[in-house]
Amino acid sequence: MANELNKHNDNRMAWIRNVEKLPESSDETYYYEYEFASECYIPGVLDYENKKLICGGFSLEQDKNGLYHYLLRVQYPKYEGGYNDKADKRGYYFKDGIIGELLAIFSLYFQCRFYIVATYHGELTNHGLKIKMEQEFLYKKTVKGVHPRIFSEGGRNFAKGLSDFLNTIRELNNQKHQSFILACYHYARSLKEVGMDSEMVFIRLVSAIETLSQGYKLNKQDNPLDGEKFSNLFGTSKKLSKKQEKQLKEILKVNKQDKILIEKSKQKFIRFITDFSKGCLRGGNWKAKHVKITRKNLPDVLATIYNSRSGYLHSGEPMYLSQFMHGAGKWDTDPSLGMMIDNRKFPPSQKLPYTYWFENIVRHCLMNYLKSCLNTNITVKYICDK
Repeated sequence: MANELNKHNDNRMAWIRNVEKLPESSDETYYYEYEFASECYIPGVLDYENKKLICGGFSLEQDKNGLYHYLLRVQYPKYEGGYNDKADKRGYYFKDGIIGELLAIFSLYFQCRFYIVATYHGELTNHGLKIKMEQEFLYKKTVKGVHPRIFSEGGRNFAKGLSDFLNTIRELNNQKHQSFILACYHYARSLKEVGMDSEMVFIRLVSAIETLSQGYKLNKQDNPLDGEKFSNLFGTSKKLSKKQEKQLKEILKVNKQDKILIEKSKQKFIRFITDFSKGCLRGGNWKAKHVKITRKNLPDVLATIYNSRSGYLHSGEPMYLSQFMHGAGKWDTDPSLGMMIDNRKFPPSQKLPYTYWFENIVRHCLMNYLKSCLNTNITVKYICDK
């Protein structure tokens, strides 16, 4: 695939480009080793394409925070890279580099969170001693019941399925890599907010969906003004001044052909999740119907999430969050019917579901989106789903 792409505009993820540039001789390569940690114990060893990527356990004991440590070894070509003077404005970019890409992908696949602890390089001294560069990360222990899935034991193994998943991502169209890795990034960042800031969990997860849904096509019923001629709709109405017409066109996003382009981000967000979440709303506590979200009321719940996120970001409005309750791991939302705090009354229609409900449906959508983009029969497995 790499040979078919313009070498200056290969907008695939950096780890893929790096793997395909590696020469056969190990004398022409060097490597970095990245130590990272997680609450989840993951056995097995990833050996991707004959040691181009190797990942496995780095310690037998948990550290003082209860984290397991792992080591990811990445090979790099000695004589590749450098400044690309033909880069363009739509070229690929990910600020955390290859290690950031891989850990974001790992986070999506394993449905858990990872923290970079240190970076090791073995060729920075004359004696071949490794140089260690430690990295600070923010971590807070939390009650596992706050988000049962990402703290669940079992179902994860570096040697089973991950290599196939990486191959699946390599099958993505060149133009979809930027949006997909950004969705993975926001998803991974949302998990790190669990137990720290529930509002930020929702904000990051909405961003993960919006990254992919921007190019999602709505039907005419969802978006009736889109594609209509501006002159046909407003030409016979009250005479507008040039300033009024300019402002109205900017609001409606009218192109050079005088056609209206309506970007309904909220509607795309709802439609994207509705379409790609099929099969996700099974299970749960059906006997307690008042704490269960069904497919019928899914659009209303998604609209509430989107409105709450927008209100928080644009006007500083607080979110009405479902409150944690022990033993409520199968509930989608808490059973409260409104809430009064100080002088503020929150109606039931503003209540958000538990963060773990929204996280799970967002992950489901990202995985289904990935499968929908492929022209192959590769199966994306949900190894942690129960």
